[in-house]
Amino acid sequence: MASPRPRLSPCPPFGSLSVGDEVFGDLRWIDLYLRRGDTDRVIATIGSARERARRMSAPEMLFLVDAWEAASRVGRGDLDRARDLLDDAERGLRGGTLFPGDHARTLAGGVRAAYCLETGDLAGAERALGTAYAAAPAARDLPILSVVAVQAAAFAEAHGRHHRAAVLLGAASRLRGAHDRTDRQVRDLTRRGRAALGEDAFAAAYGTGWELDGKTAATEVDPGRLRRELGTARPGHG
Repeated sequence: MASPRPRLSPCPPFGSLSVGDEVFGDLRWIDLYLRRGDTDRVIATIGSARERARRMSAPEMLFLVDAWEAASRVGRGDLDRARDLLDDAERGLRGGTLFPGDHARTLAGGVRAAYCLETGDLAGAERALGTAYAAAPAARDLPILSVVAVQAAAFAEAHGRHHRAAVLLGAASRLRGAHDRTDRQVRDLTRRGRAALGEDAFAAAYGTGWELDGKTAATEVDPGRLRRELGTARPGHG
């Protein structure tokens, strides 16, 4: 006679989300709304995320929200408010080591680079990219490094290096783990790259970055590589 099947205890229910989980959920919604161009929902969700972050004992979370809002402000052309948010975040993150400080530093550096490119400050963009790239390894998160890669592509384009920009866009996709056809900046860089290089040459350059493994892609997007290629330590003045 077969032995009876053992009785299994019911699975315990999942615990409720922490405030930190809720903030990260808000940040994902913000990213979605930015891609859809839904400004009203971006603003409302940033407000929700900020209120939750204020209830936490980790100020780094509040600065992460500031960096996301700064990104949305740069995208909308509200550069004065973006600068103020970045200044506050960078001051608050200086010397901090708690999670998610490294994520926030990486994102803030990437957004600062975007801000500098919008204002024509190429030297400032290079410094910001260096800061973001240096912070990224401690975050242990390849997708956050893709943010730096996209800004590095924009930096390369600002120097007329359209082939290099296309390679960096491909490397950004590899770091992200998927092609990104909904981000406004990626779409704009792709459109201009195709116009400058031609469809086939752009696709080949993009494919070069996409086919890299994660470790090599992380090295490829080092902003110091482009500086060496340009042959100057101060690309804004040469």
